[in-house]
Amino acid sequence: MKATSSELLMRNFNEIFIELDPLKRAALLAESYTEDCLWIHPGGRIVGREGINEAATEIRKHFPEYRYTVTGEIQIMHNVATCRWGSGMPGQPFHYTGTDFLEEREGRASRLYTFIDQKLFSPEWGLCEDLCYGRIRLRHRETQQ
Repeated sequence: MKATSSELLMRNFNEIFIELDPLKRAALLAESYTEDCLWIHPGGRIVGREGINEAATEIRKHFPEYRYTVTGEIQIMHNVATCRWGSGMPGQPFHYTGTDFLEEREGRASRLYTFIDQKLFSPEWGLCEDLCYGRIRLRHRETQQ
């Protein structure tokens, strides 16, 4: 499947990162991400679709019912799309918010950069703060190319 950077960004929010089944998510990642993809987020960097799938599985364990909502216009420059988003229980205020930048190469995501708004965190939110500061144990796998 070849897609634009904005289509890939929306697929992340509406399909890939909300999928609870790791096998289904792996298939979505294979369609949408390059083999050498890289996800950089507050907790570090993850190389490859398998690593991203493992990290998404860990996030879903802590926030299984959370959904993502794009909160502003998706902006596109060349092969890069960016937007602001919020995440939380459907119909309730966002638990955390952030900004993603996605770089597309040959119709697939090659780089994803996630910034999480740290100013919104408070101690009673626990896991959300852990996600922001990288304390949820996402496996950070770097491969030698």
